[in-house]
Amino acid sequence: MKLNKYFLIFIMIFAANACVEKMQLPESLADNSEFVAGDTTYLLIQPVWDGEMGLQSPVEISIAQDGHVFVADTGTKSIFVFSQNGELLTGFEELQNLSITPIDVDIDQKMNIYFIDGTQKIYIWNQYINDIGIEEMAVTGSFYNEGAGSVTIDAFSEEWSTYLEDDDWSLESVNWGTPQDVIDSLLAPHVFYDGADQIHSFNDIYYESATSSFSGLSATRDESNYIYALDYTHNRIIRFDHQRTHLLKLTNGDKIWTHRGVFKSSVSESGTGAGTVNEPMGIDVDYSGSIYYAQTGDFFSVHKIRPATSGTYTTYPAVFQQGTNDIMDLFRFSKPADVAVDNNQFVYVANTEEQEIQVFDSDGQFFLKAGVETFTIDTTMQILQGSDTVVVDTFITVEEKGFLIEPVAVTVDDRGIVYICDTVTGRILRYRLSNQLDEDLQPIP
Repeated sequence: MKLNKYFLIFIMIFAANACVEKMQLPESLADNSEFVAGDTTYLLIQPVWDGEMGLQSPVEISIAQDGHVFVADTGTKSIFVFSQNGELLTGFEELQNLSITPIDVDIDQKMNIYFIDGTQKIYIWNQYINDIGIEEMAVTGSFYNEGAGSVTIDAFSEEWSTYLEDDDWSLESVNWGTPQDVIDSLLAPHVFYDGADQIHSFNDIYYESATSSFSGLSATRDESNYIYALDYTHNRIIRFDHQRTHLLKLTNGDKIWTHRGVFKSSVSESGTGAGTVNEPMGIDVDYSGSIYYAQTGDFFSVHKIRPATSGTYTTYPAVFQQGTNDIMDLFRFSKPADVAVDNNQFVYVANTEEQEIQVFDSDGQFFLKAGVETFTIDTTMQILQGSDTVVVDTFITVEEKGFLIEPVAVTVDDRGIVYICDTVTGRILRYRLSNQLDEDLQPIP
């Protein structure tokens, strides 16, 4: 029995300290009368999201600024969008039954939905453009330079991008049109970045971007015009900047630009020390711009790096350090597949092989676990002190695992609810701290 195992471990610990232990254990771990609840624990919120909601193999989850929950599901080749109460939302049918298999998804402040399929490509779909609709788009444009005068450029040529990015030229007027094939392609999911595109080779001179394989991505939480992605093949984190492509006029009169991703720089590169990359799996960015990532290679599993800019040059030194932050303890994690950070910079790690979520405070110190049943046994023990015996109250904490089978993704919303993708069981589980309950002492749904 598992109870006997915990009993024997407890005896061994106190025997090593010359203690005689005396306590009454409950006959069953389900007997709540023998336990006292801690001040804070993570409680499961019902109902569990599963196959009844269309899920088969959810592998990644992300929360948009409007509270919509985006789930990448490899079994259905879809990105499902739910309300926070689990209602499948309409208007996102373009993201279902995709031609590729999405393995990660994230959303920026401009309502761009980014996703990857494990190749060298990043895909994009914009919710706002689809909600409003495209009336027409620029087909040619007149650029002006004070010394050279005006020149008219085809909006579908590479020359168009060159003029747009050249500060010496300004776009002074455009001719509008309705090329339906282009409009349809912009309304559908399409490629945002392709490492095989030659336009990226100049900036990425030390790597072959065409052989990249992206294992994770994260948008920023502000209006920054860039995103980050994990390159598993080359063990690096890459920043991709937005470059203007097409000027659209929407049906409500708004004029907005679409963008493509261009290689900016490698943020962090291969290594085994703090702030380096080795088999990266999951990534997230907090409101201050710090980057968190989980990996399965040597030696440290979870890292936090912070951008430090001097002039035009930016470095990303490590924030968490071994011996200072619990999160950097060697052998703490076993193949962690994902990491997330909340508004208070608490860090959530999907410790996949250990079937648990470990939670750390903003200083990287251990806080609690989620997805693990924890029982605290209130008991007494007799301790020998010389020739005297002293009776003291004590507690034993017992963990029971197995409800989470293989947590591969984790995120947290603005309310503090933790969402976990348990891929092999096809479920999404939600947890909330026990000190955040409604008046009926039930987890807040």
